[in-house]
Amino acid sequence: MIMSQKKITIVGVAVFAISVFLYYSFVFNSAVQGNKAPDFTIGLINESKYSLIQSEGNYVLLDFWASWCSPCLREIPTLIKISEKYKSSYFENRSQLDIVTVALEKRGENWKKVALKFKFNWDYQSVEYHNFILNSSLANLYGVLEIPSKFLIGPNGNIILSKTSYSEIEQYLDQRIIKNQ
Repeated sequence: MIMSQKKITIVGVAVFAISVFLYYSFVFNSAVQGNKAPDFTIGLINESKYSLIQSEGNYVLLDFWASWCSPCLREIPTLIKISEKYKSSYFENRSQLDIVTVALEKRGENWKKVALKFKFNWDYQSVEYHNFILNSSLANLYGVLEIPSKFLIGPNGNIILSKTSYSEIEQYLDQRIIKNQ
């Protein structure tokens, strides 16, 4: 009987701790529309480093995805289309669009097969290995609890669109593109 009560107490404490963490992630997350985007530095697949500050003055499409995520895979053709559409485009103040993709993988190199199949052609590609999305410090920094998850960060470093869709990102950028460059 005492052992059962101990197990119930331990489970109750664990559920409470997880609930507090999730509440904190949702309520106190700084990665919301209008706030300054949390700065980060990540390792890229080409073994260099990328910091958000490198894209200061440009728009940043920050995309969290995984090779094992069916919705992510369905959306990749749209990401490719956006990359092609805006790769030579300029927006106000001669800003451009930087695409930063973060593959949240459990193991292996399936991300590489996906990147090759779809011909990812942007410079800022990163892969993090975790059993759970919540184990990624970058995903936590942006309040990412599920993937796919996308953010549009403005040239001033503020989050314009948070946990949004590619169509919303495209609509926003289309309104700001400089025609006849």
